[in-house]
Amino acid sequence: MYTFPGLWPFIERAAEGRSPYQLGRGRELWHARQLQDALGQLPRLDDPSRKALLAHAVRVRDSLATVVEGMDLALAEIARATATPLEPRRRRDR
Repeated sequence: MYTFPGLWPFIERAAEGRSPYQLGRGRELWHARQLQDALGQLPRLDDPSRKALLAHAVRVRDSLATVVEGMDLALAEIARATATPLEPRRRRDR
């Protein structure tokens, strides 16, 4: 049976080659805790329950992505409104 190692090894892998500011604080995010709890339960569940919980986990992830996109919009607007240059974000090739 698969044992989920927790969310952190995956976050660390995604952070390789970056210098994320206060990355460790991500452990405190409600979304991260919810996702980690859900993924940790998956291997012990029956197929229908696993499918439903995985769908829930995806919705939690999507809600966090929406929050981050909203932050991006706010940063861009305040930079424009105050004529403050916003450093371009470097996207990591996957």
